[in-house]
Amino acid sequence: MAAVGGLGWQAIAAPLLHVETLALARGTPRPDAIVLTSGQAIAAVNRPAWHDVPCYVVGHATGERARAVGFAHVITAAGTADDLSALLRAALPARGLLLLAVGRGYGHDMARALRAEGFRVVRRCVYAVSPARRLPPQAAQALGAGQVAAILFYSTRTAQAFLAVLGASQAARLRQVVAVAMSDGVAAALATGPAWRAIRVAGRPDQAAMLACLGEAR
Repeated sequence: MAAVGGLGWQAIAAPLLHVETLALARGTPRPDAIVLTSGQAIAAVNRPAWHDVPCYVVGHATGERARAVGFAHVITAAGTADDLSALLRAALPARGLLLLAVGRGYGHDMARALRAEGFRVVRRCVYAVSPARRLPPQAAQALGAGQVAAILFYSTRTAQAFLAVLGASQAARLRQVVAVAMSDGVAAALATGPAWRAIRVAGRPDQAAMLACLGEAR
């Protein structure tokens, strides 16, 4: 919000996914490395006895959150889960036991790929995500009044949730709105819905590229 405001825009927060933290299963063995594709998983794996375990994450923001709770060895892949898998293959030639902490329904492909590379992978679901049933009031009012110039979408699931809660009049307003998508996958999800003024895709899947794609308010 602060970064968007710093570019001269009036920012409106519109969270569209509800996240529920799930307890890490009892008996989960101490891993040789912890693997996180989302910061939402940090709370469940935050065991002081594990703070010395190397923690491999996607995204600098997730890395900062892991360090903030006490993990001493945080290694960050800037990009996607595929980039994280490549980092693990390069950094851990001896392979070992990985704890892949993910959201419910996520991480199956990554776990299979890492096992094929010789890793032992314990996949654990440590949070669950459900879509909101409606737009937050401030966002709904601004969109319906034609006051929204751009919307930033950070995930495919968020894009899908947004399209699912649109009313007919709100959907019609999107012809005046630029969508800024974090990846081609997010853009593809947005393209399945009503017509936009334009859909822009960030050059990299990170916040700095999203903001560069948004540009300064005019």
